[in-house]
Amino acid sequence: MKVLVLGGTGWVGHNIVLELLKGGYDVTIACRGKKQNFTSEVSDVPTITVDKNSDESMKTVFETRYDAVIDTVPTMESIALVAKYARNLKRYLHCSSTGGYAPLPFIPCDETAPYRPFGGNGWAAKVAVDEEAAGLFRSSGFPYTVLRPCYITGPGMLPLDNQGGRRDDYITDILEEKVLDVPDNGLSLLQPVHVKDLAVCFRLALDNPDSVNQIYNICLSHAVTLKRYHEITAAALGKEVKLNFMPLEDMLLKYQGQISEIGLRFLATHMCYNIDKARRELGYQPHCTPEEAIRETARWAAEQLPVNLQ
Repeated sequence: MKVLVLGGTGWVGHNIVLELLKGGYDVTIACRGKKQNFTSEVSDVPTITVDKNSDESMKTVFETRYDAVIDTVPTMESIALVAKYARNLKRYLHCSSTGGYAPLPFIPCDETAPYRPFGGNGWAAKVAVDEEAAGLFRSSGFPYTVLRPCYITGPGMLPLDNQGGRRDDYITDILEEKVLDVPDNGLSLLQPVHVKDLAVCFRLALDNPDSVNQIYNICLSHAVTLKRYHEITAAALGKEVKLNFMPLEDMLLKYQGQISEIGLRFLATHMCYNIDKARRELGYQPHCTPEEAIRETARWAAEQLPVNLQ
């Protein structure tokens, strides 16, 4: 099967490309050519420069026939242009997010829960593109599959920090045993997915034609509390974390203008999901525990620091 991966040189995208190659797929990468972080890992893969939101560019791309398209960061424009120009397309898969379920109506949350923009915005684009793909299926049989990962972790990307972002000095703060402010009581749940498991799930979904018109939550096996997350991260570096629990609104005032309000509010909500559907229909089996993934990411991030900070 000939597969076009939009965004195949990004962190998530290049992992998908490598997994598809192991599965025997004929892969071509389409990217803007602006991000170079992971190009060396996929340097042997045919790559074309594409503006996926450009009608003219996408028309040219699909003069070559592809059996499947994977979009790592879909837009309303890119979905419409794939549907318009990809002839005889057998499969279309894109990466979404479990963030649209928040605040969770039940725990663990599954694919039957309402999906809407968190806090009235934030994940609005994710909601829109998922609805667009489903709408195209209903109107024209567009063969979509949506994968919704939770917090993605693993080597290649900084870990989630205590403010709801991925600041580059989070690991430094832990190594220096600084006190970390944490929203509320630190008991909100966090459920990661390893980037390599997410890549595997794209292959598994592509392998299975019955995944058309389906949505899958992709996470590791269970959630941990924010408190436990920071403790695991620190312990992986041989440190003992120091946490200061603050009411969310007080923390927003303290860091006003310095952090994303949506990011912090989202961090303080539960992220806890059921992956039984992916296990049952795709044969998904996480290769590691959440604790192992958190430790691996912490150690990788520490290795990226200057020697005098490690």
